Amino acid sequence: MPECVLAQGAFDGVAATAAGPPLAFTSQAGQGANIGQAWDLRTRSALGPPIPDFPDHRAEWTFGLLPDGAPVAAWTHRDRVHVHDLSTGAEFTVDGQPDLVGLAVHEGRGAVVAVFGPASDAKVVVWDARTGDPRAEFGIWLGHWTAIDRWILHAVPASGPLVGLACDTERVIGILDVEREEEAASLPSSGSHPVLAPGPDGSPLLVQPDGASLLVRTLDGDTAATLTAPADIGPVAASVVDDRFLAAAAVADALVVWDAASAVPSHRAPLPSTVNDLALTTDGTLVAATDTGLHTTSP
Repeated sequence: MPECVLAQGAFDGVAATAAGPPLAFTSQAGQGANIGQAWDLRTRSALGPPIPDFPDHRAEWTFGLLPDGAPVAAWTHRDRVHVHDLSTGAEFTVDGQPDLVGLAVHEGRGAVVAVFGPASDAKVVVWDARTGDPRAEFGIWLGHWTAIDRWILHAVPASGPLVGLACDTERVIGILDVEREEEAASLPSSGSHPVLAPGPDGSPLLVQPDGASLLVRTLDGDTAATLTAPADIGPVAASVVDDRFLAAAAVADALVVWDAASAVPSHRAPLPSTVNDLALTTDGTLVAATDTGLHTTSP
């Protein structure tokens, strides 16, 4: 896999669209404050101007493709949630400082999902991603932990109204249905950071590292694949590329890629620095956020 540097700098987060054109979004340490930046991987160029005062915690921003095809970034800043359409530059804000923010589909429309509060009185609020109008609000139980240090998992539009709520201090991942306003399922967790990705048939799959294995499960809890690595697995990513389900992970000083039809890795590319976050785009481009730059490879 040829490797190149898309941009220099310290990048702490990256996300990619789970459908449509290969677009990515990154958070990067800037002069005094982080910046957010969208990327078009087809042209290998920035998409629009950078967004200043961007959050440096990955749980406080999200990126994805809405059902109408619009790429949207949402983030929290100074008691407001910002929602930015990268195709038009349109942006709106709503009041609130949630601990987590993600995307979902609510009755066919793109929606922003925010989680607030402590374990004993946590709340989920759902806004229309186009207008900011409220779509749903309901309470949830977060076990014995708060929303802090959790992540929202989504793969819009494939995951529809379902989002995952994961935490590295618990052994379960809650699957919330924001249309039914309840927890739809509870899946076992290895305690490592998982991702949600569309499967080859369009149904979402949960991909989670477990030591030197990568577990691929349906949202019913069934095991779809168990992939093996030569060492413990770090950040992971997954996507459907040319009708094949590909999974990728940072393993030691390299990026490793599997075709999920085989348990053995099919590609490997060395990297010069530790991977902070990883994304796999719909055309098969791997995007790694590191302290030295934004690296891309194409298996």
